[in-house]
Amino acid sequence: MKTILIITLGNLLLTASYAFLTVPNNMIDGGITSTSLIIAHFMKIDITYITTTIAILLLLFSLIFLGKHFFFKTCYSCLCYIVFFDWFHLANISLAIPPIICIVLAGILVGIGHYLCLSQKSSIISYDIIALFIHKNNEKIELSVILRIIGILVLISGLYVFGVISVLYGLIFIIIETEIIYLLNKNKPVYEEI
Repeated sequence: MKTILIITLGNLLLTASYAFLTVPNNMIDGGITSTSLIIAHFMKIDITYITTTIAILLLLFSLIFLGKHFFFKTCYSCLCYIVFFDWFHLANISLAIPPIICIVLAGILVGIGHYLCLSQKSSIISYDIIALFIHKNNEKIELSVILRIIGILVLISGLYVFGVISVLYGLIFIIIETEIIYLLNKNKPVYEEI
């Protein structure tokens, strides 16, 4: 029961952050939400459909490469992510705060939410699944570093769509998010047993 509550809280923090802070302000953050915003720009498909599709593909990847225990916890996390993000996105609420405060707050909330899910041996249904797979096969590479690299690659792909300022804000977000994960994980690694 504790695991379910922690995963739920983690997903509430990050989906609220995405739906109320980053998405309405067209800020990219290097995750599947950013990837979905980039795809939606070119394909004119609602972001919720794209996010859900990517999440399902990553979920299947987790089953194949990270095992069924991780998969089942991640299934619950995926359900939380899809339901919360869709619900929050449909609420159409945007917090009117300065962009730098918005991205810093989002980075902190997503970093904490991400860590909470990782601490329960589950994914937030993002590129952390790929990062965990890479880390599992090469433990010398720190998980937060892999997450940072993947995020930067997504940001670079969004440069044309969102411009330099959004990408710079995204870099700030990624640095904050991955630093929070690193700091929270420093004394008690959560991903060693995956």
